[in-house]
Amino acid sequence: MIVKVLGSAAGGGVPQWNCGCSNCQAAREGRAPYRLQASIAVSGDRINWTLVNVTTDIRLQLARSANMQPSKPRATPFAAVVLTDANIDHVAGLLEFRQADVLHIYSTDVVRETVCCNPMFEPLRRGGKEWHAFEATADVATVTLPVPGLHVKAIAVPGLLPSYAGSQALDGATVAYLIEGGGKRLLYAPIFLELSAELLRQARSADAVFLDGTCWSDGELIDLGLGRRTARAMGHAPVGGPDGSLAVAAGIPAEHRYYTHVNNSNPLLDPSSAASRELREGGFAVALDGLEIDLDGHS
Repeated sequence: MIVKVLGSAAGGGVPQWNCGCSNCQAAREGRAPYRLQASIAVSGDRINWTLVNVTTDIRLQLARSANMQPSKPRATPFAAVVLTDANIDHVAGLLEFRQADVLHIYSTDVVRETVCCNPMFEPLRRGGKEWHAFEATADVATVTLPVPGLHVKAIAVPGLLPSYAGSQALDGATVAYLIEGGGKRLLYAPIFLELSAELLRQARSADAVFLDGTCWSDGELIDLGLGRRTARAMGHAPVGGPDGSLAVAAGIPAEHRYYTHVNNSNPLLDPSSAASRELREGGFAVALDGLEIDLDGHS
């Protein structure tokens, strides 16, 4: 099973177009890498790809991926799309797929109805495009994809609806995905309000783990004058602190351990920061755009 990181940043990317913070400036000046918005692609054979979340950067992300190009004049280089939530930075790129002849999208019923209440997304439920919804009524739900060699489970996680839909805590607002192939397991959890017992249990069984790295501290955006809401008010558990996800995730045995969906405000983007040192000491790294992991042997 191959995992490719298409993007590793939170909404807006790094640098964000309207942000002059130190992390964004470092990226503009070439002292730090550019980061597109968080998404991954997964394949069992390097031919049939599944996307997890679709950002507005998707055209550039696919253009940078040589093995995800169309194989004929009109072709879709992926077999399925799965969504963790209804946030704009995870679903808006679906509009680029309105021209697909065949498209299979998978999400909770809550996510589908939240997104499709906007008539712009209605074409994604017609013709050869199908939006398959499942109920997040249990801790784990099986998601059957038209993809050979991959088996997918949705893991219910505590989360909020996006701000445009009211920010309520609601079952089905957010899920993580456990993807199995070739005897290996990948856990992708780019957004959660709490690293729950079930999510932690699944992480401990995985060979590769990607966790929500949006903010290092809860009040980060407020402290830096970059926003008015805390990380938790936006649906994200902070990474640092005694009750942060890094402390809870201590001891996860996965060979590959990463944080993704990193906001431009996060000190983890500075490798010399105390937060970055703490992350490394905890056995994790920050994912990089373009990172490719072959769980069958080579990274």
